[in-house]
Amino acid sequence: MSAISTRSLKNSGNEDISKIMNHLLNHPEDLNKVKACLNNDKVKSDTYSPDKALALLVSLKLSKWQYINLRESASENGSELYPSYYKLQQAKLNCYPDKKDLCITEDGASIKLQALLNLTVSRLLDAISMDLDATINLELVSKWGFDGASGQSVYKQKVNKEFEDSSIFMASLVPVRLQQSDGTIVWENERPSSTFYCCPLMFQFTKETQSTVMSIKNRITEEIKALQPSKLNQIEVSHQLLLTMIDGKITSYLSETSTAVCDICKAKPSEMNNIELLDQKHNNEEIHQYGLSSLHCWIRCMECLLHIAYRMDFKKWSGRGEDQQKIKLRKFEIQRAFREDCGLLIDQVKQGEGTTNDGNTARRFFRDADTAARITGISKELIERLHVILQTVASGECVNLSKFSLFCRETAELYINLYPWYYMPSSLHKLLIHGADIIQHFATIPIGNLSEEAAEARNKDFRKFRESYSRKLSRKATNEDILHNLLISSDPNITSFRPRLSKHNKIALSSRAKELLLNLPTESEIEFIDVNELQDNHSDSE
Repeated sequence: MSAISTRSLKNSGNEDISKIMNHLLNHPEDLNKVKACLNNDKVKSDTYSPDKALALLVSLKLSKWQYINLRESASENGSELYPSYYKLQQAKLNCYPDKKDLCITEDGASIKLQALLNLTVSRLLDAISMDLDATINLELVSKWGFDGASGQSVYKQKVNKEFEDSSIFMASLVPVRLQQSDGTIVWENERPSSTFYCCPLMFQFTKETQSTVMSIKNRITEEIKALQPSKLNQIEVSHQLLLTMIDGKITSYLSETSTAVCDICKAKPSEMNNIELLDQKHNNEEIHQYGLSSLHCWIRCMECLLHIAYRMDFKKWSGRGEDQQKIKLRKFEIQRAFREDCGLLIDQVKQGEGTTNDGNTARRFFRDADTAARITGISKELIERLHVILQTVASGECVNLSKFSLFCRETAELYINLYPWYYMPSSLHKLLIHGADIIQHFATIPIGNLSEEAAEARNKDFRKFRESYSRKLSRKATNEDILHNLLISSDPNITSFRPRLSKHNKIALSSRAKELLLNLPTESEIEFIDVNELQDNHSDSE
């Protein structure tokens, strides 16, 4: 810069700038220092926000030590990409409700429902960058439910009251849709079967019994009745909660029926294969509110076909005396064939954790109908039709009820004609006979978006957080850290920064399944839960 330019700056009133320019002209070595400062400011402007860094920490399952080492390694190489861990701690606090709304004890933890919904709405509106000054009334539709999981670690920690920590019972809530009063969708959960938005309501170290289920269900129901709309500035959000994240066993508890009896029409096992009689029975439509438990439908349908295959030698529903040995031998041959041909562990007991029959196993069983039919001796057409129905229910798309009802009816008749000697189990009966009515009960919300997969997959997260991401100073400290980690990993704002599934993790619908849908997907693929997020313990007897 010339002397004339610096003089012009001084004459125009920019005397300070003129002095700086004169100094740089007389001391060019200082120019490099200025450039370094400017470059450093540029690096700092590219630093992750605390929320985005926290999302990265959650997605990569980093510990505090791992994150600090990652940040220091980047700093040593001249990059200030990651914010300090202190800023992440401040970001974590935004994911928690007020302490007065938490109840943490030695045998569990819980959050007041109103506080959890208020927090969810606040964080969700932050994630979608909604104008809080706009006067608008919205409704948040959420699904909730509970599930038990055994096989938990028994810790060497003192307790003041006696309880068994080898079993956990956990209630969860997942926001599904935020909509206006006229039904216009403002936000919709793209992954309702994932743990990404699965918020904890409570967990308690206790076994899943009918008394436990009824007690917790009644307590949460009372909280639902007392709910008030969540308000943020000019926005008011009302709440609709659907109890659909439950399996058939809990549905039987709530309806006070046996697991062998249909909780809708009260049909007994001996009546399941008589469609004319079933048409005359009175249906309890209140049970429709509990949904279809689409994940367990996959497992129960596979188990039904396996049990038929075990009895093909003598063709009786019950196996007694010598038939028990025939079942055992036939079962062993089928298990061996699946292990050798497909690498599947079918119907094998896992110590303290049910059996190997889980959602992934069932999906692979139905995906290859040729192999399943060859090994089991079951009709390939029946396997394919059940696969179409299961895909339709789990697709997350609106179902053409007339076509679906007819397809299910024809499948039920095919089953009865092929295997009249084996009574249809209540889970398969509910899917084929009452499935269309249950789907119709939820109107515009696809039944696949109301599945219990998220709650089931949360069991694995609970084990991980308890083992590796919690303090072991006391049981209260452990439970507090578990609850905090569950809240962070399901926070809507943090989740908005987390990476999504890639295409190779999606499952394609068959052409026959697409024919049963109203609104066909824009792509040929429908997203399912990541196979790594599924919990293996889905085999409670139904």
